[in-house]
Amino acid sequence: MIDIYPAIDIYNGEAVSLENGKIEKIESFGDPVKFAQKFSSISGKLHIVDLNGAFTGNPANTNLIKSIRKNVKSFIQAGGGYRTMESIETGYSLGIDSIIIGTASLDKKILEEVSEKYKNITISIDAYNGYIKYNGWADGAGISYRDFYSMVKGMANRFIFTAINSDGTGHISRIEKFWDEGYFMYAGGVNSIDDLKKLESMGFNGAIIGKALYNGNIKIEELKCLQNE
Repeated sequence: MIDIYPAIDIYNGEAVSLENGKIEKIESFGDPVKFAQKFSSISGKLHIVDLNGAFTGNPANTNLIKSIRKNVKSFIQAGGGYRTMESIETGYSLGIDSIIIGTASLDKKILEEVSEKYKNITISIDAYNGYIKYNGWADGAGISYRDFYSMVKGMANRFIFTAINSDGTGHISRIEKFWDEGYFMYAGGVNSIDDLKKLESMGFNGAIIGKALYNGNIKIEELKCLQNE
């Protein structure tokens, strides 16, 4: 069965959900540590994004991520503002298992340096209308996600494909498999158990679930049962 990654997006110290990555479409849910503890029982995996870091280029919720690490034993992948070797090293020092590289993956020099030192990085392929977005999804790189994957596929074996068009909408995007190697996770609009089955049939190894867990459209117990099948 597809691996489940409950998502905790942190903005100004709170767990939140955005729609299409737009800050004006924000919904707040409360204490990220509480949700990390609650979600950790689902699959033993967590997906954390420091949205302040994603928007500014510098991780800003480090203490909260440190607290989450202290309170849960789950595998943690985390991103948001990790764009320099120094910030990436700091992230790993917090006990993060895999740092998510988004904007920095467009810098060949940094990506080569990071991938040489850390073998467990995750490269995020954030796509809007077929093209890569970066800097907290504010800017376009003018590169198709297929071409981008071809450029970076030798640098990591973990990838996230984010369908920005679907993010926070409750509707997944239909993606034809474009990768020939690597562990691939999908993010964007996962809203039901049926969505998870569809994503698995598309070839994805993992699914990142955010808003649907907070609003109850997908129940924690359902996911636990699914993971035990």
